[in-house]
Amino acid sequence: MTHFARRRAFRIVKADADEMSEHYAKTLSPAKVEPLTRGGRILVEDRHFSLGPFSIWAGKCHSGMKVAFSQPSDVFVLYLPLSNAMEIDIGRSRLTSDPGTALIANMSQFDKLTLHENRGHIGVAFERSAMVSQLSEMLDAPVLHNIELSAALETASVAGSRLATLGHLLWDCFDVESDNRVSAIAADHLFRAAMAMILEAVPHNYSERLKRPASPAMPRNLKRAIEYMVANISQPMTVAEIAREAGTSVRALQTAFQQFKDTTPLSFLRQMRLEGVRRTLADETNELSIAQAARAWGFTHMGRFSAVYHDAFGQSPSETARLRNKRQTAAT
Repeated sequence: MTHFARRRAFRIVKADADEMSEHYAKTLSPAKVEPLTRGGRILVEDRHFSLGPFSIWAGKCHSGMKVAFSQPSDVFVLYLPLSNAMEIDIGRSRLTSDPGTALIANMSQFDKLTLHENRGHIGVAFERSAMVSQLSEMLDAPVLHNIELSAALETASVAGSRLATLGHLLWDCFDVESDNRVSAIAADHLFRAAMAMILEAVPHNYSERLKRPASPAMPRNLKRAIEYMVANISQPMTVAEIAREAGTSVRALQTAFQQFKDTTPLSFLRQMRLEGVRRTLADETNELSIAQAARAWGFTHMGRFSAVYHDAFGQSPSETARLRNKRQTAAT
């Protein structure tokens, strides 16, 4: 079972830039922090919580500061404004958040954050692997490309208002005495509801596919093919073998996968294997090494496996395992 991590309260009064840089490295991503004015001091209050692949924080930057990222984390971040303004620089683009505008983007693309005097917000972070998993579930198909999602969302809009309400509810679930917190299971469901709302409300490269009407029931040969893949997930197999076991032709099988799963049979098989390895490595009860887990899910070439795993989830297998170990340590 997932447990709440210990609360990390962070309060700085007239801090130097090194203290804030250390805070960012511990909670979000390595970064260089500087005051807005040369030689100025930084005054910040912050509280930060984490739960599995999610984290949430709230705070206020009284003095204003600039944050330049050196190795930004591959997480999607939602900023819900409480006061004043903030800008995110992404390449040549700039997203601006004021008290009426929320921001959502992938932190791995951030170049710089600029927080103006008395900027306050609630921040919610979702690991890329969690967002990919949520989108895959909504599509009922593998997510084989990066999710391109970065936008400003007016909090007065219907979608923005709902998302802001959910974000504040999430914060209220954490920022209370431990006896009054909801269970980790309930909080996990709220985080996943927030991801679903973001994916439905904010335009991205999979938006059109999400709007498509639900597919009719899968044909029997496609179901048999998937059942055969699952039953023999660790064994090498070809499209011809899968088609034979499903009682259909290779061409008909490929057409069925394209029509109902929007991919090819072998791409679907690879995604199932990758997600299986990720679940195994993230499982707190897992005792298999990375190589053993990969072989158990049908990968035999470790170098190629690591590359496709990183492409699929934005992190290496060892990073997934390290995050699991961090959660175990935090829960003890």
